[in-house]
Amino acid sequence: MKSLVGLNPEQRKAVEYIDGPELIFAGAGSGKTKVLIHKIAYLIEKRVVGPRNILAVTFTNKAANELKERIESFFGKNLNLPWVGTFHSICARILRKEIHHLGMSNDFTIYDVSDQIELLKSVIEENNISLGGFEIRDIHRRISFLKNKMASFNDNGAGFGYSRFRDELIKKCYNLYQQALIQANALDFDDLLLYPLKLFDSYPEILEKYRNIFQYILVDEYQDTNKPQFYLVNALARKHRRICVVGDDDQSIYSWRGAEIENILRFDEAFPDCQVFKLEQNYRSTKVILKAATEVVRNNENRADKTLWSNNENGEPITLIEAMDEYDEAYRIAGLIEKEILRNKRAFKDFAVLYRINAQSRVLEEAFRRSNIVYTIVGGVKFFERKEIKDMLAYFRVFLNPKDNVSMKRIINFPARGIGKITLSALESFAREKKVSLYEALAYVDLLDLDRRQKTVLKNFYELVSRFHRLLEQLSFEEWAHVLIDELGIRNYYKNLGDEESLNRLANIEELLSDISEFSRLNEEATLSSYLESVSLISDIDTWDDEKNAVSLMTLHSAKGLEFPVIFICGLNEKLFPLERDGEIKNIEEERRLFYVGLTRAKEKVYLSTSTVRNVMGVPMSTRRSIFLEEIPPELVIEDESHRSSRIAAKRKKSSMEDMSGSMMNTNYKPGDVVNHRIFGTGKVIGVDGYGENAKLRIHFGQYGVKTIVAKYLN
Repeated sequence: MKSLVGLNPEQRKAVEYIDGPELIFAGAGSGKTKVLIHKIAYLIEKRVVGPRNILAVTFTNKAANELKERIESFFGKNLNLPWVGTFHSICARILRKEIHHLGMSNDFTIYDVSDQIELLKSVIEENNISLGGFEIRDIHRRISFLKNKMASFNDNGAGFGYSRFRDELIKKCYNLYQQALIQANALDFDDLLLYPLKLFDSYPEILEKYRNIFQYILVDEYQDTNKPQFYLVNALARKHRRICVVGDDDQSIYSWRGAEIENILRFDEAFPDCQVFKLEQNYRSTKVILKAATEVVRNNENRADKTLWSNNENGEPITLIEAMDEYDEAYRIAGLIEKEILRNKRAFKDFAVLYRINAQSRVLEEAFRRSNIVYTIVGGVKFFERKEIKDMLAYFRVFLNPKDNVSMKRIINFPARGIGKITLSALESFAREKKVSLYEALAYVDLLDLDRRQKTVLKNFYELVSRFHRLLEQLSFEEWAHVLIDELGIRNYYKNLGDEESLNRLANIEELLSDISEFSRLNEEATLSSYLESVSLISDIDTWDDEKNAVSLMTLHSAKGLEFPVIFICGLNEKLFPLERDGEIKNIEEERRLFYVGLTRAKEKVYLSTSTVRNVMGVPMSTRRSIFLEEIPPELVIEDESHRSSRIAAKRKKSSMEDMSGSMMNTNYKPGDVVNHRIFGTGKVIGVDGYGENAKLRIHFGQYGVKTIVAKYLN
């Protein structure tokens, strides 16, 4: 059979097994995607089930699209595979058809994170809630985490183990936030998973309907599923018991957003009759890289027993860069990329630089710009998060779902139409009093205490929203979008502003229209609803262009599922990686798994970097190297030669400085002193805390602003 060609013995066994629940432990680089594709092809080829009865759940939209394309190319024709997608996109499709059973409209809005925070902020302000020093983003994170854990409130308060004040605060904010979502006919990302569970629990006949549709279920990256996803899979698979989950517990790295590694480690408890297969042959990395990664992750206790192996060549040793500080580290990495390009004829796109937190990218960007290295940041300012694009998407959402208050407030006076704060405040007060949306309140403008001009402006806006809501029924989505842009006068608005930033914003609006045209071309039944859904559920990796000839800068989390010939992992220092928060390492095993993920992205070469000093809040601090470096067998690692000679030069420089009479290290500084720093240049001391070489100096460095520097790190 064509679907079994090109598989190794273990892959073939996993593909051919179709008699019940199946768990596939797929190690890094072991051909997991290939097995999923061949498994789906085998089901279709053997006529086990039809394409429309296969539910295949992936971690990203990019992975879902790749799966569809490769299966269709496998058969050489277009196949109708309607149920291949992420958990969120599959759940959104179900809810578009069924959510009316729960009292909401099928044209609901999906709020992204910024919309969620804006809604939470508005309910906190409207209800005069004191946060007691807590940040709104922190409250939002807590609410999302609790939803992911399916936590419920008890009668005595939230009871989530925080302080009593925070428990009560989260409970109040949670309830008001959820009420506001319902009133706006909106769902957040967590609700997309929770509402189908409510639906299936309240309406068993709807659960039965989807059980009969999904006659074979495949779930990728099962180690990263959370509690709602676990219950969804169990509910849907319980009848036919034809389910295949694929994953690697050694790559479970998302507990901070609710993922539970126990879902994969205890799959046999949910399905006691499951068959377990292990894919242990790695096709991606050299033996050196694989050995290093295996030895590191072996230190974890909570993992399934497996050993990856490879027929690839041994490859080069791992190179360790021991930098003086993060600036030295960044320039060392830039220099090594240049050497690799010249020596091995590599291209910029062959490299990825991975870091633990986004803040690490700033110094790398500076070094790359000065070294003329082309780079791209995965997870930077995304196209759909730019102000002008968010404005247009807000218009789209209001015309689809007029009850969306968050979007309504964003567009009601953009472009400026004379609806100021006083007018909006009067409208909001009326809406709260009557318990209606802002759009519904617009129908009663004559009842508001406003002058004739203000009422006229509001009536005109109400008519605009109503008219374009009706036009959705008459025009194609693409045509409707072009008519809207013209009607709003967006092009003239930005042209009249005339500055470069405004013209760039206009170019982005035109790019949005191009994206809509492309979406309409690829989707025969493209609608405003389906477009907004696809935009809301897009991820960093979905927008990453892997063909662009540029070095990729990204967090280790973003690198999951990707591969590059050469990988740099930087910032391997205590407190940074493994990451320490509030004075403790929350989950050392997950941090180790994250390092394992980083190592196994490399095909040919790995560079690891650490430094003796790192800036913390602007203050240089001595730091030790990461414990993870000690877990790699020393025979697999060599030290960067150019760096060793650099350190000798640095020591000579230090020695000569110490020989100078009146050494700076023994000097007491005072405000007004002019000093010099090797990175920030010349600056003026404006404040002193302490004395001698350990004094903390506040120094104004011109274009760099005010920095706090320890005296001994000045030239």
